Formats: sequence, C-alpha cells, structure tokens
Amino acid sequence: MKDNAWGKEPFDLRLTFLRMIRELPWILVTTALVTIVLGGGYYLKNVTFRQRVYEASTTCNVEYADPNWYQNTKYLNEYTWGLWVQTSEFADGIVKRLPAGTVAAEELEQTLRAELPSDLRMVRVCYSSTDENKANLVNGAIGATMEEDIAAIHPDIAAIRVVDVKKGAENLKTIKPVRAFVLAAVIGLFAGVILFLLKELLFERIWLPETLTNRYGLKNAGIPGTEVYGKNLEYFFEDKKRVAVCPAENDADPKEFVDALSKYEALKKMQWVAMPYPVMAPDSAGTLREMDGVLLFVRAGEDVKSFERTLEFLEAQDCKVTAAALWEEDAWLLKWYYRWNPRR
Repeated sequence: MKDNAWGKEPFDLRLTFLRMIRELPWILVTTALVTIVLGGGYYLKNVTFRQRVYEASTTCNVEYADPNWYQNTKYLNEYTWGLWVQTSEFADGIVKRLPAGTVAAEELEQTLRAELPSDLRMVRVCYSSTDENKANLVNGAIGATMEEDIAAIHPDIAAIRVVDVKKGAENLKTIKPVRAFVLAAVIGLFAGVILFLLKELLFERIWLPETLTNRYGLKNAGIPGTEVYGKNLEYFFEDKKRVAVCPAENDADPKEFVDALSKYEALKKMQWVAMPYPVMAPDSAGTLREMDGVLLFVRAGEDVKSFERTLEFLEAQDCKVTAAALWEEDAWLLKWYYRWNPRR
C-alpha cells in the first residue's frame, strides 16, 4: 500500500461520463420519483384539493381633468390606481352599497387590486373571494363607487363610466401544473446526477486496468480477452515456473481464473496454482511466499476496500504481488473508454 497514489489521480471526466450513461436508468428513476412527489404534491394541493377562489372585475373608462393626461404617467399609473382602490374612502363607498355584513371594509382594503389593461383611460378593478355570490355583489358595488365617488375624491379625475363587468369566475391564473411538473423534473434530474456523483465519490471502485498501476503501482495485464492481455502476462511471468493465482474478493473461485489462463498457448508453460482468498485463509501466506510469482485478480466495479485489505495483508506477510488483472470487467465501458482514448 505504500505505492498508493490515490490523491494524485486526476479527475477522469471520460470515465465519469461513461459511468453516468451506465447508471442512466437509475438517474431517470430518481428523476421520475422526484417529479411524481413534487409535481404530484403541487397538483394535489393546487388542483385536486385547492380552495376555489372566484374573481370578479369591473372595467371603467376614465376621463381625466387634465386634457394632457398622457403626460402624467409619472404619478398616474397602475401603482397609483392600486393605492386608490385600497383606500378606506373607496372601501367605505363599496360597503355602504352592500347589504349589512356582506364584507368588511378592512377586507376590501387588503384584497382589491387595480389593473391597466391598455392605458390610463382603461382601469380594471378586481376582487377575489371564496364565495361566488359575494364576489358578484361586491363587483356590482365597485362599479357604482367608481362612477359616483372616485371623481369626488380625486380632483385629477373628471368622470368615470363602467364599460365592462365580469361576474365571478374561478381564478386559475396562478395554477400552473405543467410548469410545476417541468420544474420538478429538472430538480429530479439534478438530484439524480448529484446522487450518482456522491455514490461514485463515496464508494470508490476500480473500472480500468490502468488504475491498478496509477493508484497502487501494480503491473496490470490490460483488457481481459485481448491479445495484449496474454502477451503482458507472458512477459510478467516468463521466468516464473509456479505462479499463485488468487482473488482479491472472498466470493471468487480462483479455479475459474486458472481455466481462463489456460486458453492462452504461451501461458501453458507456467504452472498456475489456484489459491483461496488470502485474508480469509491466512495460512496460505506461507505457500504464497514460496511461489515464484503472484497474480491477483480484482473484480471490476467492486468496492476497493476489499482489494486494499488484501494488499495490506499480502504486504504484511511479505508476499509480493507480481501483477494484477481485472475480472468481470465492463466490456462496454472499456470499449468506449479506449475508443475515445486510442493512445492509452
């Protein structure tokens, strides 16, 4: 373990991208779950179980006392009208035109709002309520108050005439389920990518043969199944007669590795001896020291803790690892990784 150069490894964007493609189904599952939870929650709250709100409006044509009214937009604008319709004088004018107890002036001061759909001459006053009948009653009183009281209150206004009255209708302007689901999907995708990166960071794995060399200083045989793989092993063990073959994980069968090595004609001259997982069979350390070489097989994608534990044990027992090789490798990942990186 003294050759471990983990901290000196550069970030491998190519490998991370390919691993992300490999894990794309789980990222999409995370995206779907977050979309269902957040988007579905929004839909249930604002559509299925929403409190119905009815909005009524009165549109008026305003004649200003100043014929050059269009020059006064600095102090006559939508904000000014919004303040005017929320004054106590305007609210009291509406209340006195309604049956007693219909609505309180304080409520009107908080809920009334004004809009300018085109210019200063067209003013729309809106009122919202959970009671449709109440919204229509208040709306009728708004028109009378605008025509009869506003001109008397504000000297800038000569006359007001109601031109359009819309009865209370359910206000769905603020309910945007499509936008909510799209936003939830974006959040879900972001969460899926973050979880993937955290998993890759917290559970470090070996996916590439070169990691065995770059991080642990071990000779690696290359990509299993290739001609280079057999040539490398032949060179590593050309002067060795008896070579121990042992796994770096407890659930591996070393006899399978020996059978795989026998397929290479050049490797048949060595005697490959299957050895158990050394950490679970510490008595095998003596036999390993007597061998001419040790070939360690590492499962690709396995958490490195088991592999590092094996290396620590072998180092403590003075069992030198001659070379290491991957098994159960991700052929698709290796194919595309080295296709994009042909010089390596």
